[in-house]
Amino acid sequence: SEGIHSAEHFKRCYVVSEEMAEKIVPYIIFSTKREVITKEEIPPQSESETTAPKPLVDINRADSAALVAIDGIGPKSASEIIKYRKLLGGYHSVEQLSELKCITESNFEKILAKISCDSFVISKIDVNFASPKELERHPYVSAQTLRRIIKQRQLKGGWSRIEEMIEDDILSEEEAKRLAPYLRFGPRATE
Repeated sequence: SEGIHSAEHFKRCYVVSEEMAEKIVPYIIFSTKREVITKEEIPPQSESETTAPKPLVDINRADSAALVAIDGIGPKSASEIIKYRKLLGGYHSVEQLSELKCITESNFEKILAKISCDSFVISKIDVNFASPKELERHPYVSAQTLRRIIKQRQLKGGWSRIEEMIEDDILSEEEAKRLAPYLRFGPRATE
């Protein structure tokens, strides 16, 4: 029968060296039963049991082929999703796809159950040290907000947290909420 049922059999396994086998055999539990189940004894499964759910596609790591494989995303939409991901520095939420003009409301609802978002891979901008060009490239930083950031940063030296940017009238609460996942606060020039 198939399988490994004893320490001796395991030690003869060609994928494990004898030295390694000696080290790990004490931690292996070998079954004393040697049952073989025939195909006839396996209960029939319904089609839904044999079809495992497909894993969710991470929109921060997926290439265009993986995105196009999702029903509701075509090549143009996949290209726009990737382009916007680069501009943002990564998605912090799957809901951000609804910001794209190429994703209709009905398609968004269709693809929502098939995607995920690993927000740990987001590229963050150090608001206290980033160049104006780096800041202006981000789609959530308006020209007006950029001017306020640069002017106040020169006067104050920067910020320690996003709440200070709201207090200094640099960002509205809504802007701060959108930008928070994309900002980090390095040591201020005055510290």
